[in-house]
Amino acid sequence: MAVSSLPMNLEKEFIVHVPDWADLLRGPQDFPPRYFLVLTAYLDESGHEGKEHVLIAGFIGNDEQWLECAKAWTVGLGKRKSLHMNRLRWKNRRTKELLARLGPIPEACGLQRVFGGVRVRDYEDLVVGTPAEKIAKGYYACLYPLVIRILQWLPAEERVKLVFEEQREYEVYTNSVLSSLADGPDPKWRNPDGRPKLAEWGFVPKGSTTLTEPSDYLAYALLQNCRDKMSEKAKWCLPILGGGLKFKAIGQIMKRWEIRIVVVFTQLLVEKRIRKT
Repeated sequence: MAVSSLPMNLEKEFIVHVPDWADLLRGPQDFPPRYFLVLTAYLDESGHEGKEHVLIAGFIGNDEQWLECAKAWTVGLGKRKSLHMNRLRWKNRRTKELLARLGPIPEACGLQRVFGGVRVRDYEDLVVGTPAEKIAKGYYACLYPLVIRILQWLPAEERVKLVFEEQREYEVYTNSVLSSLADGPDPKWRNPDGRPKLAEWGFVPKGSTTLTEPSDYLAYALLQNCRDKMSEKAKWCLPILGGGLKFKAIGQIMKRWEIRIVVVFTQLLVEKRIRKT
């Protein structure tokens, strides 16, 4: 399974300063994916997992929808070159105005919200000191169920390409997880002719492309909602959620009992593999 990044027809719209990506930007020529999903993760402000919420969020759509979003996003930015949620001045009313302009754009262009989330403290006691501890980190606990849900949602004849904002700590196992899904036998993960719905995936450096900015905004908004729905940050971020807390999306933040079931199942798989070696 090839691992690559942005499709060629999106290169000029989204690449900001990554000049040497010609090879990575070449998509598959045979049966290319029509859907394109860009994901960003929020761990915490330090960039490392704690015991609270971990979120992976983004938008999915086809090339035409992404191109339309790119053009509207550039207009919405105004004089700004980019949007970085952690660098915004939250006491400045211009920040609220900026977020109000940008928030509705992805949905207006036909892109759909996608997200997955867990609260690490909800299952940490199950994995500490066990062989499953490493692969039960919050990032992976979000990723696996989320990608499965995307593959089940995707129309039977369609394929999807995933692009992640890089998290170097997680890339090796992420490749392993996605390879297992691409090669998996479940018919819901494959086209009628047997091709995997998950066509390819890749990673882009932080700040290298505006392509991840709508996803960054969405993930940040969800995180603020988890922390304090009544906070000023949460309220200012509502436009990316459709203006309220009830919005359409693919995915969910797993409840405590749900993630504990997933983790127990993961532990059983790890133990089974250990016995085979």
